[in-house]
Amino acid sequence: MSGSHRSARDTVTAPRRAERGPAEKGGPVAPKASTGGHGAGLRLDIEGLRGIAVLTVLLYHLGAPVLSSGFAGVDIFFVISGYLITGLLIREAERSGRVSMLDFYARRARRLLPAASLVLLVTAAAGWWLLPGSTHVNLGRDVVASTLYVLNWELAARSVDYLAEDAAPSALQHYWSLSVEEQFYVVWPLLILLCLVLVRRFGLRLRPTLIVAIGGVGVASFGWSVYATAVEPATAYFVTTTRVWELAVGAGLAIAANRLALAGRSVVQVLAWLGAVGIVLGVTVFSGSTPWPGYAAALPVLGTAALIAAGGTGHSTLPGRALSWRPLVWIGGLSYATYLWHWPLIVLSKEVFGKPGLLQAPVLAAASIGLAWLTGKLVERPVRFHPALVARPLRSLLVALVAMAVTCAAGVAVALSVPTLPAYDDVTEPGARALVANPDGEEWTVISDPRDAFDRSGTLVPDPSVATLDQPLVDECQVRGPLAELPPERCTFGDVDGDVEVAMMGDSKMVQWFPALDRLGDIEGWRIRTLGKAGCVPSRTGKTDQKCDEYSNNVLDSFAEGDAPDRVIISVRGAYKNSGRGFAAAIDEMQEMGIDVVLLADNPGPPSGKRVYQCVDRSERYGGCGFDAQRGYDESGLGIMEDAAEETGAPLVDLNPFICPESRPRCSPAIGGVLVYRQSSHLTQTYVYTMLPMLHRELARLGWSDVDPDTITLDLP
Repeated sequence: MSGSHRSARDTVTAPRRAERGPAEKGGPVAPKASTGGHGAGLRLDIEGLRGIAVLTVLLYHLGAPVLSSGFAGVDIFFVISGYLITGLLIREAERSGRVSMLDFYARRARRLLPAASLVLLVTAAAGWWLLPGSTHVNLGRDVVASTLYVLNWELAARSVDYLAEDAAPSALQHYWSLSVEEQFYVVWPLLILLCLVLVRRFGLRLRPTLIVAIGGVGVASFGWSVYATAVEPATAYFVTTTRVWELAVGAGLAIAANRLALAGRSVVQVLAWLGAVGIVLGVTVFSGSTPWPGYAAALPVLGTAALIAAGGTGHSTLPGRALSWRPLVWIGGLSYATYLWHWPLIVLSKEVFGKPGLLQAPVLAAASIGLAWLTGKLVERPVRFHPALVARPLRSLLVALVAMAVTCAAGVAVALSVPTLPAYDDVTEPGARALVANPDGEEWTVISDPRDAFDRSGTLVPDPSVATLDQPLVDECQVRGPLAELPPERCTFGDVDGDVEVAMMGDSKMVQWFPALDRLGDIEGWRIRTLGKAGCVPSRTGKTDQKCDEYSNNVLDSFAEGDAPDRVIISVRGAYKNSGRGFAAAIDEMQEMGIDVVLLADNPGPPSGKRVYQCVDRSERYGGCGFDAQRGYDESGLGIMEDAAEETGAPLVDLNPFICPESRPRCSPAIGGVLVYRQSSHLTQTYVYTMLPMLHRELARLGWSDVDPDTITLDLP
């Protein structure tokens, strides 16, 4: 975390005193010096809370079984940051009647950028060297997004990218929380300045005005967090709007610190123990499958708030004394840099040595803390307290801009290090066509020994390092998340003036066929209309998923109201519960409207977590990158589509023999010089395009074309 990991002196001292760093030589002085964030004492309990927070995150990422929700350590940091930053700003406002934005941002830059920039540069270099080339584009983008503190929005978009299924975790994924805090640091001083203007204009009191403003923001954010977490949890986890309430809780504590200090001893004891219990439960009783943040995050957030409030009263409590334990305080002082280093170390170590085990985990933990200590000694403190920078805030910001430019340049260099992705329709390799036994035959069958077409080594198209980019660029035309509206009118392709409209329906497994259908639209005079929704089976009263059912109902209702296409082609992965009956009902309804419906069989894919393209990228011999064919077929959507075809009579086009020949026990990662898979079970658009003649023939046999099927050749248009 960013500001939440500041060293001890930032917790309580006024801005000018903070720059002198009194704790640098002698360290923290005494836990009893606490003043709730509005005096000049030192909050050792908050340093201890930082230590608890970073250790829970670190141990959770290293696989500690007890800390099943150790990710909640991030929420602890958010509360601390809201408390400390708001306290600093309020004290400056009450002391001088103003808030110096220049001084504030200069202090933040000197405190946060040195370590953050160092870790970004090291991770960019080490990631380029150690990680597979297929990760380099995202790594480079993440370096830039982290530098600009917008990584949380980048990850939010990526988390719902079904066309980028099963992407490997970013080595910089943890920078999402720094992005949230930095965005907070940009907006929060402006909010306080606005309140100062209102106070002067209308003769109001500052703290009550702040409580109303910050309370309103916090309540709105919490409401949105609960809603968004329920509707789209993957996105809600990362976005700033679902986290602001956690920072606002800490901010509210800082505003009310004077009144909280008046609490009686018995109240303080209860607060401290409730806070301790809240944090312990918050990091242990949930799991990675718990929708987060939402309601659940309130437990560690309120627990942290209770402990901070109790520690600011001056009364001694056992939880407060435990948090002031010297080793824990020391860890807390290193928490920011420890947080920065730990995740890249884990990701890079896993790439080299595999998943951390009982022996490797302690080494990684010690390395994270050791690097944090060195970073503080050699980088953070020298930059932060450099006289030339402290004396000139503007100079601090200029140096910060230079540092950000350097890290952005490093990110761009990593992203540009991958080969160029060729246009799929310029590729000359045969791909799937290499499996055809007799190109001139009435039936195209697979050669007797498909291994003759399997690539075991050599150059492939696309290069595995850019496999994830070899996907249809129609993102805006695939409906996502809670949205139920149909795609915009511009989502029409092929021959946009054609007389026959063909609608593509299904999930991302239908979208992957876009390159072939788009070209067939040009050839046959079809308007190709995309009506897919990520993660959804077309269904009528299927009770599969509320957002999916609502979207499907809207599509079918639009058909009934006169906006029906002439033909519909459907493909789905099919790994959705209770979808079969509703799927068949939707097909029946379309057929009753006179729509010609064809089902396109889902392809077999590797087991979850097996990234074929990365395996090929690492290997000189590709044989070990294949996977069990029977398992691939069993886990595909072929079964649900066969059932729907049998129940509704809709024809099923099955091109899987040209993807994973059933005569072989394993599916190959590369055929005819073309990489077959990009991410998880999705096919590269280049390989899909090489199957265009097969798809054209099958649709022609079903009467979709006036062309004699037997005259269609393997030549690609």
